[in-house]
Amino acid sequence: MLRTILLLSATAILNTGAIQCKYDGKDLENNEIIVVQNAFRVKCLTEDNGSWKTEIIGCVAPDGSEIAAGETKESGDKIHECVKSESGQVSLKESKGRLAACPGGQKNGETWQEKSFKFQCADGGVAKFIACVGQDGTVIPSGETGKIGGFEVKCEQHANGTITMQAANDPKSYQCKAKDGSMKKNGDEYVEGNFVRKCEDYGQGKIIGCYAENVSETIAINRNVTVGDVMYSCSKDGSSFSFKTYNLKA
Repeated sequence: MLRTILLLSATAILNTGAIQCKYDGKDLENNEIIVVQNAFRVKCLTEDNGSWKTEIIGCVAPDGSEIAAGETKESGDKIHECVKSESGQVSLKESKGRLAACPGGQKNGETWQEKSFKFQCADGGVAKFIACVGQDGTVIPSGETGKIGGFEVKCEQHANGTITMQAANDPKSYQCKAKDGSMKKNGDEYVEGNFVRKCEDYGQGKIIGCYAENVSETIAINRNVTVGDVMYSCSKDGSSFSFKTYNLKA
């Protein structure tokens, strides 16, 4: 951010009887330079006819370095510019330099992570988004696509500044691979052993119930179905599923 520190107008006075410049109650010799407001360099100029004037020829940065009017100087993490307008006004302006730290205190070139996003402190103290990071530590550079957990994921920063990490393809476009090697489309139900699965988004085969040869329909999770003298039990405990049969005659 550009910040104007001070503003000063050049002074031009002609006095045919003077052999010295007068500035703020001081007498100045020809070509003598003084520093005003700790920020501007003022020079005395006299003529052979006795006339004189004072002219602002430059600025002084906070570190004491001199900057000619119209020039810029970078010092540490700041840039100082001595600007002179057509009307003679001179201003000393300050802005962030190339090596300026970022708002969070990170140094130039330093990288850091916020949640699932990685940033780098770029020139001028600008926080630059550089990559997405998956829960498994996988890093996907900004604007690129990579695999996280076996799925294609795109890492992107949009024109409005929003950052997203999302599936590169439609979640429903993925197929599920059954244990027998066959591929199932999104929404398909299929049997694997004594369990019934449904192919859901991102190709995830989710168990939705149990299968028994003598039962015409899927046995819902945590339900029992009795056919003849046999009871079929389908249950879930935490993340584990189980299918059991009980002979009621026993």
